Amino acid sequence: MNNLETAILVIDANGRILQANRCWKELSRGNLSMLFHEYLHPGDRAQWQQALIRLERSVCLRLLTTEQRTSRWFELKLSALNPETGWPLTITLLDISERMDESRQREAHWRSLHQLLQHLPAMLYRGRNNRHWTMEYVSAGCRELTGYSPEVLTNQPCLNYGDLIHPDDSGPVWEQVQEALSRCSEFELHYRLQHAEGHLVPVSEKGCGLYADNGSILGVEGIVIAFATPPGLPQNLTRRGYLQRGIFPDGSRG
Repeated sequence: MNNLETAILVIDANGRILQANRCWKELSRGNLSMLFHEYLHPGDRAQWQQALIRLERSVCLRLLTTEQRTSRWFELKLSALNPETGWPLTITLLDISERMDESRQREAHWRSLHQLLQHLPAMLYRGRNNRHWTMEYVSAGCRELTGYSPEVLTNQPCLNYGDLIHPDDSGPVWEQVQEALSRCSEFELHYRLQHAEGHLVPVSEKGCGLYADNGSILGVEGIVIAFATPPGLPQNLTRRGYLQRGIFPDGSRG
């Protein structure tokens, strides 16, 4: 075991370390007198006990590895030397601190992005590449942009996102997106949406295609942001079909 570059140790049912290789001794600075759970971060010790009760084969925990008692993330792979009793237990430790740091950074980035979008008239989306622009996901910003809730705009036959695009803009929008998808490039659009309250909302959209391994188009995703109305652009627009179909902004019917 000493030739391996991965920390490995064997513990008994009380947590005493029966055997450990060179890598574990380096992590623990040669101190083998402590029980194994005492090396764990206090916030993770209950999770360790649950992993033993459930006979889990892998668990991710923080270990206190230095004299300064700083912690690092490890994936612990567990294997019983005696399957009948479950003990002694061999533990292989894989350092995943870098992976966990990257994951936490991504989570923090998405939290910041979500908080930012909450204060902007913007909508993240993922949808199908059809003329109706059927949406599979839209963020909460769709309420301010369109006047409709996410539940109304996603996978509903009564109202699709494409129904909200101004009739004079719907054709160019379709053509520009298809041209970009044929080149596997991003697209940037400027068009008008028909708000549930009857006025026009000029928007800018930036998106890209979603592709299968064979190159076929699975859908599109991107962001739609409202921008200031250029001078001279009409603000009022009748709701035509929306009132006729009796669809209200919250999805109820009249």
